[in-house]
Amino acid sequence: MRKETMMRIKTCLPLMGIVMFAVAACAGPAPEPEASRVKRVEVAMANDDAQEMIMVFTAVDKFEPLTGFEEKAKVLYGNEQVIGALVSGEAWVGHDSTSRLWAAMDEGSVDLVMVAVDKDGQASILGTRPGITSVDDLVPGTTFGAGSIGDYDEVELRKMMEAIGVDAEEMNIVAMDSADNRMRAMLAGQLDAGVQQPRNIGPLEDAGGAILFDEAFDVPQEVFVVLREFLESNRADVCAFVTARIQSKQWAYEGSDHKENLAAGIEIGMANGIEATEYELADWVRELEGNHSLDLGATVEALDEFEEVLRTLGRLSEEFDWRNHADFSCVWEAQETLGLDQRPADY
Repeated sequence: MRKETMMRIKTCLPLMGIVMFAVAACAGPAPEPEASRVKRVEVAMANDDAQEMIMVFTAVDKFEPLTGFEEKAKVLYGNEQVIGALVSGEAWVGHDSTSRLWAAMDEGSVDLVMVAVDKDGQASILGTRPGITSVDDLVPGTTFGAGSIGDYDEVELRKMMEAIGVDAEEMNIVAMDSADNRMRAMLAGQLDAGVQQPRNIGPLEDAGGAILFDEAFDVPQEVFVVLREFLESNRADVCAFVTARIQSKQWAYEGSDHKENLAAGIEIGMANGIEATEYELADWVRELEGNHSLDLGATVEALDEFEEVLRTLGRLSEEFDWRNHADFSCVWEAQETLGLDQRPADY
């Protein structure tokens, strides 16, 4: 289901003619706003989980005004037609799984450019429904859920099954999109086990389920893209969007316990109709550290490895090279301005 917010905000005006960014308003120094050729960000996102959306609206409300946008962003979230929104002009920046977007790039019907990595880590978690508390309970015919079959999600699931000594060939593996949907199905007894996210651990364990595998890996799983034509004509706007997103993530991670701004983030979310559960908030830091790219970058090695995995699955052709569909120059400029190391390195 698509949700949309279209509200106006006040811009932050410089004090006494001095162009600056207050310490309370951003994480580190930010560049002087460039004249933007669009008035607002218009973004289509497949995700709609609360932790993601709190950071999205932190960027929208707190940092996008500082990077030159005059109006509040239009955010289409929970949107399954990200590429369609870009092609139709309903949005000019899109967010979705890397595998889905790279496959579209490889197919070639639309000229997309990857401009930033939203999530560079993968929390590989295998959870079970109430009543299944150990590997011994996973008898032949047990039903396991992954986001999709024939994609990285299935590879991840099979690796976890192998790690805990379960023969995947004796089990029933089904596709079920969204970790939250898999959690709900498990709580309802409709799914025995499945790939989960940190925010789902508490509800499953509280209901009598178990976590049988839990490790994190470097996987550039979600990215931001724009049409190449838009990037060529509106690079300043893309860079302003990227800068605001990095600032929002750095702000979200501030403090010795990385929760200094959590209360303020919750308020921003609630002001935009986003209410996080106690479980999502309990795993705030873990979500940031385990899944999110705090600088919107990733390593070249991780990008190469992910491409090779998708190629072995038949999702990408032999000719596909992510380098031909990427432009991290806005990320690099923002990283330099904000005092962050360059990621990815030159490619």
